[in-house]
Amino acid sequence: MDSKKVKVSIGFNIMSAVMALIIWGGWAYYVNADSALRLTSALAQGLSSFCITILLVYMVTYVFNLLPATAMRVVLPAIISASISAIILVLIHTIVGTSKIWFTITPALCVAFSFCLFTAIKLHRE
Repeated sequence: MDSKKVKVSIGFNIMSAVMALIIWGGWAYYVNADSALRLTSALAQGLSSFCITILLVYMVTYVFNLLPATAMRVVLPAIISASISAIILVLIHTIVGTSKIWFTITPALCVAFSFCLFTAIKLHRE
């Protein structure tokens, strides 16, 4: 295992989280447009995406630094992080009563997985 710990910048983390809030909150509003709870769903998705994105960077970085320098060091943090995000989002949307949970969260989870891979690759190159 590498003794050198690598990190991503706070600016990268915050910028990514704000973009997640805007994009996925807007998507949740759009996809749940026929529901009386569309605003609640949008707020739940946007705020969840903001928080999860910040946590994803730390989680990917943490798992990345635990693993030896192999291909799994890039892929495993993304799998773990996206899976935990999926569980959290399903729970939150179930609690708030989102009508189209899978339509609401699937695009965000696909992007989250890609974002985690991108972050791990960025860490690997540093």
